[in-house]
Amino acid sequence: MDFGGPELKRTFDTRFREPPAFLVRLDQAVIEGQEVTMSVRISGQPKPMLYWLRNRVTVKTGPRHIVRETEDGAFEMTIKSAVRSDSGIYTCKIINEYGTKQCEGKLEVKGMLLF
Repeated sequence: MDFGGPELKRTFDTRFREPPAFLVRLDQAVIEGQEVTMSVRISGQPKPMLYWLRNRVTVKTGPRHIVRETEDGAFEMTIKSAVRSDSGIYTCKIINEYGTKQCEGKLEVKGMLLF
């Protein structure tokens, strides 16, 4: 049966939209003075904004706290010459228009062993 109307066409946005998600974990333990790098891989469309926090306070980047995106798409926060006060619960929070996710990991900075 032909109703004589125009044929309906559907168009699809080929840029799939998805909420942010993490693909790795953060837990680490190091000795005082060592460099430590926490790395996460994320997904989401559009690309999520990324924030690092320690004990729920935003980590300020500077000479000892360096945040970067690697060539292979991971996001890293490096702490140069870690000290005991760097210990804590680190949170990586990612946000896009479709949602917010966060993952947490514990960093333990142990004192140097002296013999």
